[in-house]
Amino acid sequence: MAKGGSDDGPLQPRIVHLLGGLRAIDLREDKVFIQIALEKPLIEFATPRYPQLYSSLKQLGLTPIGVEFPHTASLKGLSPSDWQCFFPTSGFLLMDERRAWSEIRYLAIEEEKYDVVEVAVNCTTYLDLLDIRLMQLSVAYNASLRSQKSKTNDDNFLFSNGFMREIDAAIHGFVADAGSFRDHIAETVWHHILGQSEPLGTFSSFLKKIKANPHKLAVQLSVAGKKGEWLYNFSTLRNEIVHVAPVGRSSEFHFCQLRNQTCGPSLTLPLLHYPILDSDNTVWTADEGQKAIYSQDESAIKAALKRYSNYVESSFDGLAYASQTLEHMVKLIRNVRVASGWKGKTPTLTNADIVGEVKTIS
Repeated sequence: MAKGGSDDGPLQPRIVHLLGGLRAIDLREDKVFIQIALEKPLIEFATPRYPQLYSSLKQLGLTPIGVEFPHTASLKGLSPSDWQCFFPTSGFLLMDERRAWSEIRYLAIEEEKYDVVEVAVNCTTYLDLLDIRLMQLSVAYNASLRSQKSKTNDDNFLFSNGFMREIDAAIHGFVADAGSFRDHIAETVWHHILGQSEPLGTFSSFLKKIKANPHKLAVQLSVAGKKGEWLYNFSTLRNEIVHVAPVGRSSEFHFCQLRNQTCGPSLTLPLLHYPILDSDNTVWTADEGQKAIYSQDESAIKAALKRYSNYVESSFDGLAYASQTLEHMVKLIRNVRVASGWKGKTPTLTNADIVGEVKTIS
């Protein structure tokens, strides 16, 4: 499939998902459109060479997080578009890693190494799941942005609409599956890389057990698990969302923000911002001032809302967080694969693989 402008066939139309809920529509014609929806084009620019679209978007201050490649069956609603998440610093790394684990699984089945098969099956499954979760979150962003943009253009406007429930659900699904993938990575490292046979226990106990281990992967995980680092922050967020389920704090403050981003000398684009972590990587929690809203104390409510507004202004966006966290996890499982030394094999089909009668349909 010609995702980068190869010679495999005609270059495909593509819909690039961007941070903030926007889309870049490249129909392989003379112009690329940045839009919220088909009926809401915002800006346009000349179509660049096929591989250069991502850098062109970056020059406009826009960040791709995934690409849909629609095809005949998807346009008829008979199958989904070919979706691949995209990382600005490592491209289609997830797709490449997923293929590598699939090839490990194929060879391990041939060689009857069923413990390796189990690891590889889990890796391909979680990579597929998280790829889909990121798309679901992007779709929810787009729907919420489209709904809100029809009502106001105000910059830094805090709002909540019906699509926020879908954003909440997508974030919950992402952190739940990413947490399971995190635990699977820990199990794989513990048993297959470090050669330990004792039960692993919780992820926090795993970090304690590998703290003094000199293996390169153990050191990498120990560093990532330190306070303020990406794996520590993810574990905090995952525990907060999965175990406490506070994403939709309807009883306190829970809003998205409509932001206008400068694009070029005179253009602005609307973006949706969903606050998920504070600037110091902590999860938003209620304080005594916020609890005052239950007593209908107007001055306390205003003070609490001011604190929340400050939090939103400096907060990390949920879609950006999911994309970056997924990239960290894909790079981590790639390092696990390299450290394991497991080899893979590209699947091939011969006459021996055909079961039953083959009919030619003219």
